[in-house]
Amino acid sequence: MKKFELNKAYDPKQVEDKIYQLWEKSGFFKAQAASNKKPFTVLLPLPNANDPLHVGHGLFTVEDIMIRYRRMLGESTLWLPGSDHAGIETQFVFEKKLAKEGKSRFDFDRETLYKMIFDFVEKNRDINRQQLKRLGFSLDWSRYHYALEPKIVEFVLNTFRKLHEDKLIYRGERIVNFCTKCGTAFSDLEVEYEERDDFFYFLDYGIIKIATTRPETIFADVAIAVNPKDKRYKNLVGKNATVPIINKKIPIIADKLIDADFGTGALKITPGHDPFDFEIGQKYKLETISVIDRGGRMINLPKEYLGLKVGEARSRVIEDLKKEHKLVKIDPLKHSVGICYRCKNKIEPIIIPQWFVKIKTLAEPAIKAVKSGQVKIYPKKRFEKMYFNWMKNIRDWNVSRQIVWGP
Repeated sequence: MKKFELNKAYDPKQVEDKIYQLWEKSGFFKAQAASNKKPFTVLLPLPNANDPLHVGHGLFTVEDIMIRYRRMLGESTLWLPGSDHAGIETQFVFEKKLAKEGKSRFDFDRETLYKMIFDFVEKNRDINRQQLKRLGFSLDWSRYHYALEPKIVEFVLNTFRKLHEDKLIYRGERIVNFCTKCGTAFSDLEVEYEERDDFFYFLDYGIIKIATTRPETIFADVAIAVNPKDKRYKNLVGKNATVPIINKKIPIIADKLIDADFGTGALKITPGHDPFDFEIGQKYKLETISVIDRGGRMINLPKEYLGLKVGEARSRVIEDLKKEHKLVKIDPLKHSVGICYRCKNKIEPIIIPQWFVKIKTLAEPAIKAVKSGQVKIYPKKRFEKMYFNWMKNIRDWNVSRQIVWGP
């Protein structure tokens, strides 16, 4: 009798590729539409085509279980695969690769950089597909799509054309979240926040004192705002304060949005470098001055500060305020700071031309859908109030990105 000896260790390479090839050739994963069968469709959360899969992609197993179960029930079942070109994420990953080689995106012209990223993505996109197969996922590969396929790109462009025709998208100069290290703007949803130890600087503006975390931006101040109910400043509204160092006269205005209990209750208004101040500036038609550029360097101010990085400028301004006896005091402060979710650099609010989507027009039917019960939020008690607050206070969405990679 012939002996049959089993391998001591399981070797997936000997069998799993053959099994998956059998599944594909037999068409087990192909969706067949039928009017007499209930449809069941799942879109694969598209992996970014910029890196091999990671352990988190193992959660696709949950979808695979649902898909295989529905197939066994005889339903018209489709699990749709694809890959995302992941514009800003892919360029960030590629720039990290360049950095390891001692290079930067600024070493290449736009066309060359795009071609380099394209080749990088094509290699990783194929690796992604093979990895999904090796993991045994029952995807209908006959329907695979990639986010930069010509038809998909044209569909995206047509969507933007339609938004423009419907006056829901526009190009304007508004304050945006900008990472001076990555060199691109972000939407409000892409900004992360973290608690940081900082300082509150109390400054003498002549007839009034203010408190700020950003003394380096005083050169862009255009007004001082107080709450109209604040009795301390009732007689100062309509008069002028004096910006230290440059001795510039700016008006003192009143607005109910000013928190009388924060700092001194008097807020310096700097529309060029603060979202709240920008809204106040728009409301009262105040001038907008920019003193920080896209590279995080100082501009449009006295020559002794020109070209300095923000941190350097802050130190220099504080020293000069001390010399002029305009620095009243410095208090420690712990507050939330916006940071870039990619490089963790501090976000700089600046004004640059960008494309924006009008959100309030789109938010109204979204609010109505939840109120009418057409859309349900679970758990209701915890998240519905948060949803309405978000939708009612939402601002126009900045969709511009200063990157090379993408459609």
